Amino acid sequence: MNLGFYSYLTAAIAYSFFSLLLLFSWRGSRQGRLLFFSMLASALWALSAVKIALQQAEFLMAYQVLEIIRYICWYIFLLKLLDITSTETEVTGDSASSHYHRFVRRVLPLSVGFAMLVLINEIVAGLFVLPGQYVLGITGNVLLSLIALAILEQLFRNTDSRFRWAVKYLFLGAGGIFVFDFYLYADALLFHSIDQGIWQARGFVHMAVVPLLVVASARNENWSLNIFVSRDVVFNTTAILAGGFYLLFMAAAGYYLKEFGGTWGRLGQMVFLTLAVALLLVLATSSQFRSRIKVLLAKNFYKNKYDYRLEWLRLTNELNDYDKSQSYYQVVLQAMGQIVEARSGSLWLLSDEGKFNNVAALQGALIQKIEPADSSLVRFLDESDFVINVTELTSRPDEYVGLELPEWLGQLEHPWLIVPLKGMGRLQGFVILGSPLVERSINWEDRDLLKAAAKQVASYLAVLATSAKLAETKQFEAFSRLSSYMVHDLKNIASELEMIALNAKKHINNPAFVIDAFETVEHAADDIHRLLEQLRNRHVGTEKKVVFNLVDLAGEAVEKKQNKSPLPQLKVLCANCHVCAEKERLHNVLTHLIDNAQQATVDSGEVLVIVDKNEDKCRVEIRDTGHGMDEVFIRERLFRPFDTTKGNAGMGIGMYESRDFIISAGGDIDVQSEVGKGSIITLRLPAVKVEEEQE
Repeated sequence: MNLGFYSYLTAAIAYSFFSLLLLFSWRGSRQGRLLFFSMLASALWALSAVKIALQQAEFLMAYQVLEIIRYICWYIFLLKLLDITSTETEVTGDSASSHYHRFVRRVLPLSVGFAMLVLINEIVAGLFVLPGQYVLGITGNVLLSLIALAILEQLFRNTDSRFRWAVKYLFLGAGGIFVFDFYLYADALLFHSIDQGIWQARGFVHMAVVPLLVVASARNENWSLNIFVSRDVVFNTTAILAGGFYLLFMAAAGYYLKEFGGTWGRLGQMVFLTLAVALLLVLATSSQFRSRIKVLLAKNFYKNKYDYRLEWLRLTNELNDYDKSQSYYQVVLQAMGQIVEARSGSLWLLSDEGKFNNVAALQGALIQKIEPADSSLVRFLDESDFVINVTELTSRPDEYVGLELPEWLGQLEHPWLIVPLKGMGRLQGFVILGSPLVERSINWEDRDLLKAAAKQVASYLAVLATSAKLAETKQFEAFSRLSSYMVHDLKNIASELEMIALNAKKHINNPAFVIDAFETVEHAADDIHRLLEQLRNRHVGTEKKVVFNLVDLAGEAVEKKQNKSPLPQLKVLCANCHVCAEKERLHNVLTHLIDNAQQATVDSGEVLVIVDKNEDKCRVEIRDTGHGMDEVFIRERLFRPFDTTKGNAGMGIGMYESRDFIISAGGDIDVQSEVGKGSIITLRLPAVKVEEEQE
């Protein structure tokens, strides 16, 4: 069975069908046309491979030429996806897009030019027999696949993560093609012949990736991807190409060991290749090696040392999305140190006492020293807002006039930079960074980036400190509110006991008075115990909600206030007014409102308590004929806490607490009043059917 024939025939059919789809669906798009030519070249290449599988050697040159043309079409298509700058972009002067436009304009001719050199070599090899043509041709194909992988990697890396879903199948499909090609030709370069099994399977691989390319095309009608510029483009591309060249060199060396190593050749080859791959992994994961490469590229390939957009995004993300189990000060230090790849550091912040303390450290312990606010270091940072390079103190003394570093700085490991944290017009602290793994110089660009990051960090630290102060203030507010409620209740208890003391001499021989006095004292004792429990728990206590008849509770409240003129009267319009609430608190609310009505009304006036039921609401009205209130007072002052018209005799939270309780019970409170004519305060609570409650 000729597997190669069926393999490449299915690939040719798949590519041809996709080319027809592109021809009729994406004719108006530049990227669509380029993809069409890529698929057409691939279809023709697959047809030539069918001829090769049928042992028709005259199609060998056509196969090799179409192979390279296919790569050229892919290069142009992928690089044009990277080149998103249009005429409008150039007019707006977008520097990032213009930079990437220049990058594509440089890479495109280089990659296509290299492919053309490989193409010329294949044509020459078909016409003339020259030494070394096979190795040169196979090496060229390996490099073509490596270049394609590097371009594809940059396209993936620089595509906005929000839009990767639309092109992920392009990455999978094209990546599968180029990886398999690299595997095929690297194996051929290593063993000096193309493995027929791998070559036959190649057509099936191409056929399998076509559906992925179709899905990617369907998701990108115009192939106008949202791409942003990454400063790491040269670094990552260089890493991929360098890794590929390294592996090629090691493979060649391994082949030499196998061929000329005698009986130990195969063993030597395996050991050598294993050690070579291990060395590559060590170099790829070495922070020091990566730092040296970045410094080298930054010095020779870039005008600016930093990609400021990425640096700012990284800093913002680190300050916001940090692990809650980690100290925020540690996060600040890591974010600042990563800018210049510092390996250690310490954070000093201004305390409430006006001194600077060491609150966090990287790669070391905290320094148990304080830096006074009037020290030379603090004054220099506050006045100059300058990033101090400790290693330049002796070489550039004119930049650090009057600066004397503290003695404790010697306790740090390799102190390098001191960055001031200024915010809200004052110095909030400073960061000390240790020297990096790779020695590097600090210029104005480093200092500007560090100062900009320091301002952002200072803002975050100020917000953090303000949040802590706010939380502390809320605790004091809660304690103050608890105290106010307790004082208000104590005032009511004191009033009850004072009333008993005033009437004791007059009614001492009245058994009914004595019984009522003992009941009042017992009730006052219970209230005091309740207040003490609230004080222990540091919150306003709540009792269990129960179902009771509002008529009975209103009667008890009216009966309790019979010792003061004008005597309150009870009028019941509905005998069955059951509610579910905290009975004792509602009793306190009713007695408070009745007491207010009595205080606002002369002795000859009238205070009337009406209990009624309206549909699903039970209603209590406290009417009086007192001096009344105007609309402005009701709207702006009546329910405002700590606002009272009783002078030192009142706390100003009775009405506020009453409304708060009624609303929490699911009801509402309404006030109607007119100056000189009295007031009507209406409480409404949800009615409860006793039968349903019992069920």
